[in-house]
Amino acid sequence: MLFAFAFTSCDDDEDRPVVPVVGTITDIAAGDDQFSTLVSALERTGLDATLNIFTGRFTVFAPTNDAFAASGINLDNLSDDELRNVLLYHVLSGSIVRSADIAEGETVVGSSNTTGPGGAALPLFVERSGGSITVNDANITSADIEGVNGVIHVIDAVLLPPSIVDRAVRDGRFTTLVMALQRTGLDATLAAAGDFTVFAPTDDAFAAAGINLDDLSNEALTEVLLYHVLGAAVPAGNIADGQSYAASLNTNGPNESALTIGLKKNSDGVFVNGETQVVVADVVANNGVIHAVNQVLSPQSIVEFTVANENLSALTNALTDVNLVDALSGTDPLTVFAPNNEAFDAISDVVAGLTPEQLTQVLTYHVVSGNVRAENIVAGSVPTLNSDANITLSLENGAQIIDAAGNVVNIIATDIQGTNGVIHLLEAVLIPFE
Repeated sequence: MLFAFAFTSCDDDEDRPVVPVVGTITDIAAGDDQFSTLVSALERTGLDATLNIFTGRFTVFAPTNDAFAASGINLDNLSDDELRNVLLYHVLSGSIVRSADIAEGETVVGSSNTTGPGGAALPLFVERSGGSITVNDANITSADIEGVNGVIHVIDAVLLPPSIVDRAVRDGRFTTLVMALQRTGLDATLAAAGDFTVFAPTDDAFAAAGINLDDLSNEALTEVLLYHVLGAAVPAGNIADGQSYAASLNTNGPNESALTIGLKKNSDGVFVNGETQVVVADVVANNGVIHAVNQVLSPQSIVEFTVANENLSALTNALTDVNLVDALSGTDPLTVFAPNNEAFDAISDVVAGLTPEQLTQVLTYHVVSGNVRAENIVAGSVPTLNSDANITLSLENGAQIIDAAGNVVNIIATDIQGTNGVIHLLEAVLIPFE
């Protein structure tokens, strides 16, 4: 009976289809000598355990040993976190993408590297052209090595997370901007580690501006470019609704202060310095984000910032009514304490009863000579352009102003830096009369 059972069992095995034993992604890579560098890197970062999860679903673009050697990257010079981020840029988590799933043309997919602004996934650019498939600039030399938890595609180059410059070059709409960055050396700055936001004029924006880059010195061109850059990564979702402000990297303001960029967000989108529109937002990179804009940005004066802020329209109208616009448009730096519309609405009956001369006295009472930024505010009496009345600055309960009538007014926003001075926003109108 034992013999008969054994014989029958052999017959049953022969009738069944042969099912190969397939390992995990980690098992397959560890069993293939061409991936020894990759396997060592996975083990060092602990990602070998991740790719060994039996129930996982992964797509791995796997560089060979030759690919690592050709890249010139010394893995010993990378921290564990840096190496981990490089490796994660080669992995898609949660999906198994076989070569047959890749459509003709370019497809952008999010990698497992989520070091983009706000935890955004850095993109991979997968392109099929006939029978050839590339990922970024690497060729898939062998596709569809199946594992129980995913698939490996062998590639002939190491994929590096893209910088802002990499994204601008690949996009194709920023050739003029890229040339300008290269000419001034700012391409190196925006390719290095850091956190940046670039409001990037498209080629059409440069053409519409009529700017001939050859007519600008390197210094002048650098100033133009730096005005389009913030020293922090700000995705569109982090821009507050309504009017807000951010400091650019252009420090050509009075006393080498950083010039401000005005941001406005509403149901129509995001706008910069009034009417310049963000036409494509959140082109993410490993060191920041690009927002494509449809105009080249120009540094703003005090008056231009006031006009562009819809919540300062009452102030703008008042300045226009008494012909003070030119007085705030000169080259000598000024500091303007600017009441918002709610402040003017609160005393609308009083303002309506003022003569032009009295309104001029009220408005000039909000202006101080010099570029006085928040860090330079000192408590005490300060003369204004209204020669008959001073304001008193107080720092006891935050930045406040005490006017001639004894009213205590809070400064609600500071350091809107223009080319010819700085604006601080107020919650109430200052009264120069006792």
